[in-house]
Amino acid sequence: MSEFNNAPIPNGGPAAPNGMSPAPIMPSPAPQGTTVCGIVGVVFGALGLVLSFIPIINNIAAIFGLVGAVLAIVAIVGTFRGKKRGKALSIVAAVLSVLAIVITLAMQSAASKALDDITGTSTSQSSSADADKDAKTDDSTKTDTKAKGEQDMEGDLTDMHVKIVSAVRSGNDYNNQPTVLVTYERTTNTDKNNSFAVLANPKVFQNGQELDTAMYLDNPEGYDSGSYLSELQPGATGTVTLGYVLKDDSEITVDVTNLLDFSDTAKVTYKFAI
Repeated sequence: MSEFNNAPIPNGGPAAPNGMSPAPIMPSPAPQGTTVCGIVGVVFGALGLVLSFIPIINNIAAIFGLVGAVLAIVAIVGTFRGKKRGKALSIVAAVLSVLAIVITLAMQSAASKALDDITGTSTSQSSSADADKDAKTDDSTKTDTKAKGEQDMEGDLTDMHVKIVSAVRSGNDYNNQPTVLVTYERTTNTDKNNSFAVLANPKVFQNGQELDTAMYLDNPEGYDSGSYLSELQPGATGTVTLGYVLKDDSEITVDVTNLLDFSDTAKVTYKFAI
């Protein structure tokens, strides 16, 4: 009996009653190696975080962050169940992946807002420019319309600027008929020398009838017989005087148009009481 009691206990466990062998103690399973999903998740999360700050390219960063997040979740589940080592690594992968996604969304939102601001400013400037252009066009159209029509006393013809300075009674012509002396001022806009006779077609009307050009035996005061044919250099200003034979004492209308440009209806006109 003493021999039986002094027998060693196998495996360090208590002796089983009635001479039965004790139940073996099963050791807990040791964790496997470090989680691969966690490592790959860290790589994807880090790449996503780096690329998330770069516009346009951060579209790829969001994909990297999403893949990294999925891998991190798988790794966390595996490590908390004891199947793999690397809990800290899995958590780091999850944090990096989430940051990559969040920063990407924030950067894209900021870029979109900046683009909207630029587009809005450009549109506003374009609208303002169009409005200014339309206003200038309207002004130009009004000016052109005026230039194509009657211009009171002073205005522009095709090749010169003309002003009807005065119309005053003058001496009688060679046939002893009363005359009126009209003074014109003109500035040449051509690139070569030209005379008033070459560029302009001055006419004077009374009671709707065109008056004849006066011819004097003795030049009256203020009359320059050579001014009509004398040439001016480009940009120069000169005075032209012409006499016209009056029909009566009623008012006269002085018209100046282009000599040869029949398509241009520009006319400088003015009425004088005689």
